Amino acid sequence: MLTATFLHASGVGPATERRIWEQSILHWEDFLSGHERVKLSPVQHATLLDTIPKSLESLQAHDHRFFADVVPPKEHWRAYDVFGHRAAFVDIETTGMGTDDPITVIGLYNGREMKHFVRDHNMQDFADEVRQYSMLVTFFGTVFDLPRIKGRFPSLRLDQLHVDLCFSMRRLGMKGGLKCVEEMLGLERSQETKGLSGWDAVRLWYEYQRGSEEALQLLLRYNEEDVVHLKALMDYTYDALRKRCIESVGCWNADRPGG
Repeated sequence: MLTATFLHASGVGPATERRIWEQSILHWEDFLSGHERVKLSPVQHATLLDTIPKSLESLQAHDHRFFADVVPPKEHWRAYDVFGHRAAFVDIETTGMGTDDPITVIGLYNGREMKHFVRDHNMQDFADEVRQYSMLVTFFGTVFDLPRIKGRFPSLRLDQLHVDLCFSMRRLGMKGGLKCVEEMLGLERSQETKGLSGWDAVRLWYEYQRGSEEALQLLLRYNEEDVVHLKALMDYTYDALRKRCIESVGCWNADRPGG
């Protein structure tokens, strides 16, 4: 879907992009080879002829930073087909819901391996780990997780593409918190974590501080299910939003590279 994206060029919005698609231009290379027949303003032609070669070069170089800068944040999901293999699914737990409450646990899942970074244990290792990824996937992370991570690691530059599933899934009519949308998609929690909430995560941390190792293990299990489920939600969201784009253009051929 990334290579079918044109709205990252200055002056090209959703309506213009759809008009490009409707002229059977479904891939950057389609435009370069047939731009003369595309009905756009001279300025838009010039902008796309400047932006698309840079996009192809950045794609070849696996330069996620270029796309993170130029693609509108709400459309970062489109890069999942290209950078999803370098995605980190991230969720944090804190000592409370206030903006100054410290992080207790950061969970990171890369689609294959789950890692936990725990306060007063190995939290400092998170910065080196997260730098390895091209895309971050969170749920409400724009508001909650990422600002707190930036507060904990002031020198850490989070320059990745970022998909906040809370807002992406709202575009699909799926509103509510993480547990709510999990239920909509039939994702189940384990018996030991079913019914636990963010406030329980706070409680479990304080029980661990009072000496309960079992509380920490349950907290980590709760966080792990949060994080692992983000991948399933991301897979669903990408497919659903991509389908919406396809259905908006009757001539779309899903077998083309831009599909």
